[in-house]
Amino acid sequence: MTYIYDLLLNFQDKERLVEFFEWSKYDVLEHVKKIPIVRVSSIDMDNFCFADIKISKEFLDKIKGKTLLYKKKKTISYASLFCDLNRVVAIEFSEQGEIIARSCLLLDEESEVIQGAVDFEEESISYKVIKKDRSLFFLTREEEFQKKYLLKEVSFLFQKKNFDKLIYLYEEVFGKDSRNVVSKYERLFDDLTYHFDFRYRRLFDIVRLSYSKK
Repeated sequence: MTYIYDLLLNFQDKERLVEFFEWSKYDVLEHVKKIPIVRVSSIDMDNFCFADIKISKEFLDKIKGKTLLYKKKKTISYASLFCDLNRVVAIEFSEQGEIIARSCLLLDEESEVIQGAVDFEEESISYKVIKKDRSLFFLTREEEFQKKYLLKEVSFLFQKKNFDKLIYLYEEVFGKDSRNVVSKYERLFDDLTYHFDFRYRRLFDIVRLSYSKK
């Protein structure tokens, strides 16, 4: 097994990669002393970055306990770097091989890792793609939060039959029309899910303001 030493990682929600320029001062960074690295194909790298995957037990056994942290000599049970000579991603896996969290690298550290990986042999790793959804990765961290917040709000209003507020939010986005409340809810929810844009950033501000006035 090949290793990389002395990195800062920011393991976040498995659903998306948080680029280094989006890291927050409130994030808990891991100072990694040693972590395995594997050079993979661009196709595999795309899946490791943008898909929900389940890695093979054979690979888990190879990396088990191999990631060491400076903090109190702690280890991460299952983690590895993956590199295709274009970018690098760190992934933490569960005991079952499912992704727990991903992390990008700082720009200078990523560049150094890529340079070092040029001499590595490309490896084939057995894994299964569970689902793949790129839509979330085109949002900033703040936009992702706003989208999830609004989806919960719209769903909550419909479930609680708060139709006046639901219709008000709908009309802020689409204007008035003759659709019934169920159709308005479905249109708003679907459009928010697949077409998050400036309209919903404005709607987020409206919703948050409505609660602050109470």
